[in-house]
Amino acid sequence: MIPLQRERTVKAVSTKFRGPKKSAKDKELLLAQRDFLRGLSAEVPFQSTFWKTAKTQLKKESGGKCAYCEANTEIVAHGDVEHYRPKSVYWWLAYTYDNYLYACQICNQVYKSDNFPIAGTALLQGPTISATTTDAEIDQLVGQISPDPLAVDTEYTLASYVAEHRKEMAFLLNPYFDDPSEYLAYEADDATKEVRVIPTKPEYAGHVKAAEDYYGLNRIELRNYRYKTYKTYQLFKRSLSRLTDERLKADVLEQLKEMRADDYLFAGMNRYFDVQSS
Repeated sequence: MIPLQRERTVKAVSTKFRGPKKSAKDKELLLAQRDFLRGLSAEVPFQSTFWKTAKTQLKKESGGKCAYCEANTEIVAHGDVEHYRPKSVYWWLAYTYDNYLYACQICNQVYKSDNFPIAGTALLQGPTISATTTDAEIDQLVGQISPDPLAVDTEYTLASYVAEHRKEMAFLLNPYFDDPSEYLAYEADDATKEVRVIPTKPEYAGHVKAAEDYYGLNRIELRNYRYKTYKTYQLFKRSLSRLTDERLKADVLEQLKEMRADDYLFAGMNRYFDVQSS
């Protein structure tokens, strides 16, 4: 897992996720929640077609890889628009662009599903709404339940959203808000030909456990795939001191740089071992 950066431009973020159209979706969710609380519906309905349109941009931002396991989704599984905080619990974030990332179906559907363990004592605070909330009160809540991806300094600000994310102390890392390298390290085993994700410090063992349980980061397929990439990286790295051909040495350095790039398979692991062997 590597840090990701959102592209906050009018070209990258569709109008449906911001401005007046976002406000309309906020109101739709609030009314649906009130109907649910009034017993008029069995659940809060969500329109999956809405967030699927974000897939192209999210995939671009993650370099075509799963934001969690860093596997190429063209190889291991198709990619989904993943709700980092599950909409079944955080219903008011169902249409929130900053709650989306690109994840493979194995991480998203097989492992994570609706799981979201936290260390904090309170969930991210949702809007105060009840069966008796009036239409006027709902109108006042519109624009204040989650951040607008472009107007990040108005209404419910992005800074407020990130601050609440920190307060909740989620065990599952969000690469848009958390630096995975602070929490995740790697351990290669030449006997089993595997590379496992391990905590950088004992206090982050809970984060690695959650990543194992709900992202599947140590599933056997990933451990094996990582090892192949690890061996290739180490071979290039060790060869540098033995190369006398300057042109060849430059090519190897360029290859090592490419393997640490955002769009390369398991770049987070490559960066970790690069530092360890320096």
